[in-house]
Amino acid sequence: MSAAIERSLHTLPQWKTCSHLCTFVGSKPGEVDTLGIIVAALDDGKKICVPVVDPHSLELTLAPLTDPGTLAPGHFGILEPAGAPRLSPDEPDWDLALVPGLAFGRDGSRLGFGRGYYDRLLPARRTFRIALAFGFQVLDRVPVLPHDTPVDLIVTENEIIPAG
Repeated sequence: MSAAIERSLHTLPQWKTCSHLCTFVGSKPGEVDTLGIIVAALDDGKKICVPVVDPHSLELTLAPLTDPGTLAPGHFGILEPAGAPRLSPDEPDWDLALVPGLAFGRDGSRLGFGRGYYDRLLPARRTFRIALAFGFQVLDRVPVLPHDTPVDLIVTENEIIPAG
């Protein structure tokens, strides 16, 4: 299913025109595997930054990723580039964000993992936001709070869903 999501992602104009991708590294059970997406982006000459949890502040920072071979388990066991510098979310010029979540509404609403990491990260740069999800994670609506940051598009193994 992850490969089908990747193929659909590669057809999107936002993918084709992006030069600096901010993507999660899908390493948790039930998440879309993003390693193929990362390799394809690097092969296309795109820059990549990935979210990294700062173990002291428990905030997301970003780390440049130039070689998937440097990925190692970090805080919460999430893969991150070992030894890469940590940047504040507004430092890199990322122009496309790939976003994980537990569930998504067809209106672009997103139910995250409960700590608000992405709700604080995504507003740092107003770029196009694409949720990568399996079909079973997409509902008509999910409950949201005022601080929850929506996505613009949802890509599943079976469909591409514009928010709204």
